[in-house]
Amino acid sequence: MVSGRDNGRPMSHYLGRRVLFSVVVLVVVIAALKLGYISPNANPTTHIQTQTNIATPHQQSASTKQLLEKQSVYLG
Repeated sequence: MVSGRDNGRPMSHYLGRRVLFSVVVLVVVIAALKLGYISPNANPTTHIQTQTNIATPHQQSASTKQLLEKQSVYLG
């Protein structure tokens, strides 16, 4: 590893392959962004989240209504 000669190829060859692969991946991602295949995340400060109420209210019968609380006071 120190001499750079192991199995006939120098370590710089494999390091160069790694760097080249990283550059190719970066170029593909940037090209996909520019061509519109992928979209970047929105800025969290400008992102507006809207919540819609999709629940439908159900009809209440006499047995499903909440009863008022009764409080007893002991005077003694």
